[in-house]
Amino acid sequence: MNRNKMKTVRQDVVKEVTKTSTPKINFYLKEVDILQPTTSQVLVKVKACALSLVKQKILGELYTDTIPSDYPCGQDISGTVVSIGDNVTHVSVGDEVMGILPLDSKYSGCAEFCIFNEYDLVKKPRMLSFEEAAGGVGDCVKAYTALYYQARICAGDTVLIIDGASSFGTCALQLARLWGAKVIATVNNAAEKSYIEGFLPSIGHIVEIGQRSNILVSSIMEETGGLGVDVIIDNGVRMYTNEEDSYLPSERRKFTTPHKHDIISCLGINGKWVTNQSDLQLDPPDSQSLFMRGASVNFLFDSAWILSYAQQGRYQHILHDIFEKLDRGHVKCKVVKTISIEEAPTEFKNLEDLRMGKIVMKT
Repeated sequence: MNRNKMKTVRQDVVKEVTKTSTPKINFYLKEVDILQPTTSQVLVKVKACALSLVKQKILGELYTDTIPSDYPCGQDISGTVVSIGDNVTHVSVGDEVMGILPLDSKYSGCAEFCIFNEYDLVKKPRMLSFEEAAGGVGDCVKAYTALYYQARICAGDTVLIIDGASSFGTCALQLARLWGAKVIATVNNAAEKSYIEGFLPSIGHIVEIGQRSNILVSSIMEETGGLGVDVIIDNGVRMYTNEEDSYLPSERRKFTTPHKHDIISCLGINGKWVTNQSDLQLDPPDSQSLFMRGASVNFLFDSAWILSYAQQGRYQHILHDIFEKLDRGHVKCKVVKTISIEEAPTEFKNLEDLRMGKIVMKT
């Protein structure tokens, strides 16, 4: 390969044709020129990148000026600084760093090199491996945002984490427990329950909903003495009950997902619901039920930190605090598989089936 070229993983731009069809996205490896950083930019040699999917609907809303020929893949990276632009003072050549690429970046993190803005990076603790750093940064920032800035949890709160065995779920469980909350997690099967119990001993109450999401409310009320929980963080919800709407792509899920009514019913007085459902629709009865509880709904979109630099100081605080917790072992990330960049396109195609842990690309 030409030394002025690098390998990078990209994905096709696909538009959904009908309301009932889910588009198939093609991921592929290609060679592109290695760009040099401009003012306030940093060129990083990627050592590890955690694989994660971003809905193309969100990417399409960010790339409104011009429609790109393809989209980047991978945001959570760790690596070594190889070149810096003018005016960069935050990092130096040779520093080991980690960070998250903005969703509107034209560079893939799943590549041999990528370019960051200076303040999207922090220095990596030397004792923390590149794989653990990349595997933990994205989910930890998301969990930190949900729990601290949106739910504003306090010691003694009861927090329900939907899909607690997911990589994001385990990060949220660890942070909530670290901050003194009582945690409850849902799982889909016995294997996920065993995974949580093995990875996070004494985690608290685990509700196995399997194919019966209707047991969620009764289980939570039994566990909380009928009071409900203070905070719920979901992993998406079902919104419709009639058979016709159940065929919509957003409603077709491989694993059991609670209905929005069940989520609301689990909330206690002044409860906070933090949702990952970007197109959540609340009907008047839903709003009335939330109103009678004095409850609130927050939409979890952690990428907002790096799409706007108005809160850059807070974002830097989050990164430093997270990496201190990862370095000290207060929060752990489970890397279940490491792959090469050549294997990444295949792994991206199958990523929706991954329920536990994180897949990390190494270069």
